[in-house]
Amino acid sequence: MNKRMSTGIKIIGFSFVITNFIACSKSDTTPTPPPTDLCAGKTIVINATPTTTEPCIAAIDVTATGSTNFSYKLNSGGTYQASGKFTNVTPGNYTVFAKDGDGCEKSVDVTIASSGSAGALFTSVKNLVAARCQSCHNNTIANGGMNFQVECNIVINKDRIKIRAVDEATMPQTGPLPQAEKDIITNWINAGGKYSN
Repeated sequence: MNKRMSTGIKIIGFSFVITNFIACSKSDTTPTPPPTDLCAGKTIVINATPTTTEPCIAAIDVTATGSTNFSYKLNSGGTYQASGKFTNVTPGNYTVFAKDGDGCEKSVDVTIASSGSAGALFTSVKNLVAARCQSCHNNTIANGGMNFQVECNIVINKDRIKIRAVDEATMPQTGPLPQAEKDIITNWINAGGKYSN
């Protein structure tokens, strides 16, 4: 007796539902308003007051009004700081910038006038620096960022000059100064190290 076996798959009541979603967009004819200019309508006023207590030793005090959260910098290449006080500023022309918390920036020019006359001790140091240091520290070659053709740079950097030329005896590059020349620097600094000394 032959029995036949059959295998099969019977599908009972199976259905598929396919839904097609179509994205709809509505055309908006209202133009998008331009971004708001946070600086429009602000009148930032900068007051920059130079103070000179001694020739070559000056400061600029800066305040700003017309907004809030100001920071300040000296000249376009400067770095913004929270304080509006700039010290050890030499005579010359500067541009002071103020920037508020929204990034609105304003600037004003300020001049620090050169005043007073050079004292005898400073004149001796200036002549020594001209003879021994200016070949490496001048308007064209400012090694170490030092330009000693500018007299006030000698005053501002007096401590560095003393350390390098007197205490360490590592400058000038041609060799240590003789004691008599070290004494010229030391005497000037002991007298106050000012332009007027």
